[in-house]
Amino acid sequence: MGVILELRGLSKRFGQGESVLEDVSLKIGEGEIFGLIGKSGAGKSTLARCVSYLEEPTAGGVVFAGREMGALSRGELYEARRSMGMVFQQFNLLMQRSVIGNVCFPMEISGWKRRAARERALKLLETVGLSDKADAYPSTLSGGQRQRVAIARAIALSPRILLCDEATSALDPETTRGILALLRELNQNMGITILVITHEMLVVESICHRVAILDRSRVVEVGDVREVFDHPKTEAAKALVAGDGQPDRARKLLRAVEAYRDKAGLAGISAEEVLRRAGIPID
Repeated sequence: MGVILELRGLSKRFGQGESVLEDVSLKIGEGEIFGLIGKSGAGKSTLARCVSYLEEPTAGGVVFAGREMGALSRGELYEARRSMGMVFQQFNLLMQRSVIGNVCFPMEISGWKRRAARERALKLLETVGLSDKADAYPSTLSGGQRQRVAIARAIALSPRILLCDEATSALDPETTRGILALLRELNQNMGITILVITHEMLVVESICHRVAILDRSRVVEVGDVREVFDHPKTEAAKALVAGDGQPDRARKLLRAVEAYRDKAGLAGISAEEVLRRAGIPID
């Protein structure tokens, strides 16, 4: 598995204040679902903006698809960003546009012909389960439906990586499970790399392959999700695991269900859905 995104000693300081990010180094493999978790104020959202160079790092660098982002011209940077889809907590939809208009928008500004953009948008809405909402407007949709529109828009240009910045934080637990299942399907069916930035341990444990713990502006621990959750090495990781509200017995049960799911060829659905189909209540 090749490296699609590498952060090299990334630091970010605003003005003369303290560093928001300090010497962050990470490697994310192509096709991986990678989690970045930390408490509020740890620097997670700033890191997401530095990855896409919406914020320029104070020091260090970002290498995406083998290219140093800081060395790109304005035009080359624009092209690089087209290979990065972004999904935010607040959806950021254009309220005056219909659902299909929102999905078409990135294709329109990239020069696609209207008919081609509409055809692709319809396919994407089918992928995210909103074929019947093409002509609806965001104000008529639920939070989960709005996030599905945002995801369809984010993958419209076939990005190589999807940056999800607290994408489920505004959603209820059931809707969160649906969005996570959709992200897993996109990863499996499209091969898209996903960087999940969150403060929720359950989100990371549900879909991520590896995780990095961000604490006080620094990455303090990186590893396989199960290894970090079962044997946290740092105080920050131990605090996050201890405070996630999921008892150890429940976590072990969830992992047993995940193992059964994979062996049974049900990889496209969540562990919670496996239990639900078996008639086992999970709430």
